[in-house]
Amino acid sequence: MVMRIWNLFCSLKLAIWLASIATLLLMGGSLLVPFNGRVFGSMDQVPFATWLSDTASKQLSLTWWFWLAALIMILFGLNTLCCFLDWLLHIRSRWRKAGEYLLHLGVVLVLLAYIWGSFGGWRNPGLQLRVGVPVALPQWPGHTLRLDEFTPLFSGTGPPQDMISQLTLLENNEERLSARVGINAPLLHNGLVITPVSFGQEPVGLRFAAPDGTRHELLSGGLLDLKNGSELRLLRFVADLQQRSDGSLYFRDDRLGVPAYEVHISYADGGSWRGWYLPTKGLPRQLKMAGFNLQPVAPVYQSYSVLTVNYDPGARLAAIGATLMTIGVLLALVSFYRKRTRQDRPEI
Repeated sequence: MVMRIWNLFCSLKLAIWLASIATLLLMGGSLLVPFNGRVFGSMDQVPFATWLSDTASKQLSLTWWFWLAALIMILFGLNTLCCFLDWLLHIRSRWRKAGEYLLHLGVVLVLLAYIWGSFGGWRNPGLQLRVGVPVALPQWPGHTLRLDEFTPLFSGTGPPQDMISQLTLLENNEERLSARVGINAPLLHNGLVITPVSFGQEPVGLRFAAPDGTRHELLSGGLLDLKNGSELRLLRFVADLQQRSDGSLYFRDDRLGVPAYEVHISYADGGSWRGWYLPTKGLPRQLKMAGFNLQPVAPVYQSYSVLTVNYDPGARLAAIGATLMTIGVLLALVSFYRKRTRQDRPEI
């Protein structure tokens, strides 16, 4: 009984049947994809296992063919693995077919790599990075990504030609990797793939003019020494500060509306004051007392980079499988033409 099952799983006929059924299921099911974007639209945006559990499992009437095709592909992988193991058991008499069986092994490894990546990998499609501000990778504890420099490249009008980001990967605050990333030059490192997808600009402060004509950019965290000995510390900048009917404040940082600074003043006589300064609403008395006499001129914008950050732990295994498949195809071609020169199979 065991031998019958083994011979069945090593059967070439079974491989043909499984491959044919899987092909028909995928071809037929793919016709449903364009008409059901709410179900299939996120397939390429999240790991496969996440899509299966969050979406496909709740839409069985539309995805049943996908589950069946996945099962067939797993059976096909087992069939291919059995063929390879059976070849190893009889390698002395079948060593000339090494190319074909290396191809089999490569298929198995690629399939295992895909399953591993689907369940152990993750995707972050819209990570925003600002220069000098490390951003934690939530799916990868202990790792952060820092944008050291960002340069969008334009050619006349229209979309940018490239978006150059100088990135540093940190593990527990220690630098592990530094790389320059562009549209056609993604960062590839041990299954990690980082690609720029977009960028934007956000207001980070205002530019002020002094009575003598000099210009000053006041940004969050800045410190300004005033002429009468007072000190102005800019605690934070808010691009749009609004007040509700109950007196509470709320703000936005992504769009310029009513700009405001939260400031702390240390007066020369030892006193202090902390509050809000709204440049478009006039100069408060506390700033006049400190000797602040700058006039707002224009906003200051800072660019940020939007990156797609993916991690696939099966990438190396897939590369090994693809290499074995390539070697197998080359060996099979050499074996084929050698047989033709010896007229081993003249009918082919």
